[in-house]
Order: sequence, then C-alpha cells, then structure tokens
Amino acid sequence: MPVFKNDATTSELLQQIDARAAHLENIEVEVRDWEKRIAKTAETELRSRAAQVANELAASHGGKDFCVAEVQNGDGKLLQAVADALKSKFNGPIFLVGATNGSVVLVASVPKEMTTRLQANKLIQQIAPIVGGKGGGRPENAQGAGKDAGKISEALAKARELLS
Repeated sequence: MPVFKNDATTSELLQQIDARAAHLENIEVEVRDWEKRIAKTAETELRSRAAQVANELAASHGGKDFCVAEVQNGDGKLLQAVADALKSKFNGPIFLVGATNGSVVLVASVPKEMTTRLQANKLIQQIAPIVGGKGGGRPENAQGAGKDAGKISEALAKARELLS
C-alpha cells in the first residue's frame, strides 16, 4: 500500500475521484434520457403500425359481425394495440393471432354489451390449446399464448366457427 508523503497528493486523488463520479452521473443521466427517447419512438411506431393494420382489417371486414385475422409478425403489444384501435372502427368481437420467433400470441376483444352471450376469456380458453398454449383475462378482453405456430390456421378456423 503506497504511503502518501503530503496532503497535496491525497487532495489531488480525491479531486480526480470526485470528477470521475460527477462524469459517471452525467453519463447515467444521458443514458436514461436516451432510453426514454427510444421507448417513446418505439411506442409511436407501435401505435402507427397498429392504426395501419386496424384500418386494413376494418376495410376487409366491413359489413361482417366479427373480425378474425392473423397479424403478420405480431407480438402481444402489437396485437393489443391493433385490437384497441379496431374497437372504434368495428362494433363486434375481435380475435387476432400473431406469431414471432415460433411463439403464438392470441388476443380477443368483445364489446361490453355482448359479454352476456360471448366472453373474450372463454374464447381464448377454447382456442389457445389448439396452438399448444393457454390464456385468460376479462370477459371483454383476454390474451393467450402458445408454441405451435403451425396450427394458426386451425385456431383461426375455430375462432370463426365460435363467433359465427
């Protein structure tokens, strides 16, 4: 262990340590700001993509009593955002399926006034096993997940059958 001969050396070392600590605090603040900006950008992009998908689905399902669709490369956040955006354009049950990296995501939404005869959570509970998964939620909104992306078309067919 070095022995310091005078207080000037100790004082200089303490100043250097303080300067480095202040520099690290500044870097931490910059990183947090950067993370917030990235999160905000990602949220904006998610909402934009969800609105675009919702508009396409509303156009393709116009005049139908329900919406059953697969959203390409859709994860849980995107599917929920699409379902939320669709609610204002479509007054019926919504069932969406997406797959990313081999896992399947399911989202169901049922207007509150229809929940006496159809519940989103029951819909998910009946369809999730088809894709090797499970799920649940509330009567008006539910989510599920599974591992068998090869059975998505079967799950969509079952959803159409249950909703028609």
